[in-house]
Amino acid sequence: MDFDQIQERHHTYSIKWDGACQTAGTNDVLPMSIADMDFQAPQPVIAAIVQQAQHGIYGYASEPNMTQAPQVIAQWLKKRNQWEIDPANLGYCAGVVNGLGLAIQALTKEQDAIITQTPLYGHFKIAVEAAQRRLISNPLKNQSGHFTIDWQLFEQQIVDNQVKMAILCNPHNPSGRVWTSAELQQYAKICEQHQVIILSDDIHSDLILPGNHYQPLAKAYPACTQHLITFKSPSKTFNVAGLQFAYYYTENEHYRQLMADQAEYQSNPDLPNSFGVPAVIAAYQQSEAWLDQLLVYLGANFKWLTEQIESQTAARVTPSQATYLAWIDVSYLKVSEAQLQTALVNHGLVAQTNSDFGLTTTTGGLFVRLNYAMPRSQLAVGIQRFIATLQALAPQTV
Repeated sequence: MDFDQIQERHHTYSIKWDGACQTAGTNDVLPMSIADMDFQAPQPVIAAIVQQAQHGIYGYASEPNMTQAPQVIAQWLKKRNQWEIDPANLGYCAGVVNGLGLAIQALTKEQDAIITQTPLYGHFKIAVEAAQRRLISNPLKNQSGHFTIDWQLFEQQIVDNQVKMAILCNPHNPSGRVWTSAELQQYAKICEQHQVIILSDDIHSDLILPGNHYQPLAKAYPACTQHLITFKSPSKTFNVAGLQFAYYYTENEHYRQLMADQAEYQSNPDLPNSFGVPAVIAAYQQSEAWLDQLLVYLGANFKWLTEQIESQTAARVTPSQATYLAWIDVSYLKVSEAQLQTALVNHGLVAQTNSDFGLTTTTGGLFVRLNYAMPRSQLAVGIQRFIATLQALAPQTV
């Protein structure tokens, strides 16, 4: 795979590209916002989709458990994560956010409290509030760019708010933290002690940058599996988010049944589109070498952008262990989030900032998240525009 090859994505029904151009009012804008990649999917995935498309009939697809998908998923998790699962305990959904929404509605009641760490992935907030549950924000401690959980505060908030459910992001988006075994065990033990259900969003778990190690919570602390649901998908890993295929795993049969009942109630059975199952099989069975090459490329991109930004501005790039999303502290600018957003667009860049991640400038500083999953030449244009934005906004010294 030539990751240096630029792909033309305008007018391809891409919310990332066409949406950004619509927002900015010009095609001369580079989106480094929404988390999909500007690389083609692996060739085996493309071939599987083309073969399915050439059949010419796009009727209702088989349920994943009627295909080889469960066994293929189990083999992938064993090989990549050293995590052995029973395929019978898998459930399926159109996407991880869709699955989180099902779990929230199936396992909690209106006005129940649900806790998650901030900065957060914005759709956690949307899913919780759309279900009329109460979101409890547990701010991560930022120790010179290293984000950690404040365990005392976490437990106190659970007790004070009678929290029923916790949403863990592993690896964490947007900071790129891969939680250690000790952290995962501590998280699970606190939730277990207070009978809190854990939803673990592990959608970025295959995107671990070289030199780092991920493990699922269920493997780090097997005692918690009866109050845990783990969500995964090939969507981020192989750039197939538009195919809408995700899965979840829980050893709690009651949870699976309640979620299945909720899906039926919402007229949303576990049927993927016609291309999802062939794509995941091709990805997991034939595309591992492509992924290994991708991770090396992403690691080099992250190292390069860090050097460029920190050598030319006072911004600080959070050391990342996973994902293809850089979390950058630009608090030194002393401008509002609105001013920063306007300046970014004026310099031909679309990116996400504080409010997209549940932060305010008064409590969380000022941050920008940049998606660097793109060819290096394209990334160079984006980083040049980003640096120019920061330099234009920087406080002037007399």
